[in-house]
Amino acid sequence: MQAAGWLTALRRHEDGRQEWLEWLRSALPEELGAAVVGARLKGSVLTVHAASAAWAARLRFAMPALGPALAERSPGVESVQVRVAPAGPTKRAPSPGS
Repeated sequence: MQAAGWLTALRRHEDGRQEWLEWLRSALPEELGAAVVGARLKGSVLTVHAASAAWAARLRFAMPALGPALAERSPGVESVQVRVAPAGPTKRAPSPGS
């Protein structure tokens, strides 16, 4: 029974990450949204994972514009961190400007 509880918690956690990923991709301009490869909420910090350092820089500039929509979706989010987390070669977003 403990394994089932652990798997349920893991599935719920992964579902939450997927929901954030989908929300960010839909809330951002298409090109920028495609560069988001992951997202997770831990406490009051939303961490957004970008496909490359160049995309991370662009995302850092775009995040403040999402403030009102982000506050509406999840009022408990107090800060957003953008990190570089390259995906595998088949999922990598194009470089900015290409």
